[in-house]
Amino acid sequence: MRRQLIGLPTLIEDVKSIKDELKDLKSSCDFMNGRLDDFTTRVADMENRVIGMEQFQDTVASLEMSKEPDLNNVEIKGIPLKKDENLFSIVEAISKATSYSFPEAQINYLHRVPLHGSKEKAIVVSFINRYIKEEFVASARACKTLSAADVGFSGVSQRISVNDHLNLAYKNLLNKVKALVKERKFSYVWVKYGKIHVRKNDSAPAFIVGREADLNKIAYT
Repeated sequence: MRRQLIGLPTLIEDVKSIKDELKDLKSSCDFMNGRLDDFTTRVADMENRVIGMEQFQDTVASLEMSKEPDLNNVEIKGIPLKKDENLFSIVEAISKATSYSFPEAQINYLHRVPLHGSKEKAIVVSFINRYIKEEFVASARACKTLSAADVGFSGVSQRISVNDHLNLAYKNLLNKVKALVKERKFSYVWVKYGKIHVRKNDSAPAFIVGREADLNKIAYT
C-alpha cells in the first residue's frame, strides 16, 4: 500500500499537467473558433458586396438598355485619323462615293469618339432629319466595296462601315446576337431605327431583339 502511495504525488502532478494542457488546448480551440467566426463573417461580407456590385451592374445595364438610341445618329468606322481633318468634307466624300447627296445643313453636329478596345476613333454624325440619315446609311451599306481610298485616303484599302450609332449596352447585345445568329445558322441580322432585327431565312418573319431575354427567340427558333 505504501509503495502505491509513493507514486501518487507524481500521478497527481501528471494529471494536473494534463489538465493544464487540455486547458491550453481548449483556449487555442476557442481562439481558432473565434478566428474562424471572424473569417466566416468577412467572407459573408465580401459575398454581400459582390452581390451588391452585380446588382448595381445589372441596374446600370438595365438603365442603359432603357435609354432609346438617338435615331438621328450615325457611326462611321474605317476613316483614318488625320491632322487638321475636316469631318464635313469626309462625310461629303462618302455621300459622293455612295451616290447619295444631301445639304450640309442637314448635319446637326459631328465628332470623333473612341471605340472600346481599339485605338481607332469612329465618326459620329447627328442628322437633323431622320429619313435623310436612313437614306445615307442605306446608300453606304449598298456600296459593298466602300473603302478609305474612295474618300481621299490614297492607297488605304481599309473598309468603311456606316451604321446606326448604338449605346454601349446595345452594342454588347448586338455582339451577342451576331454570335448566336452564327451558331444557330440564321441568315440575317441588321439594325434599323435603332432596333436589332433578326430573320432566320427568306421565308421566316423578322423579329426584334431588344433585351437579353429576347436571345431565347434565336436560341429556340
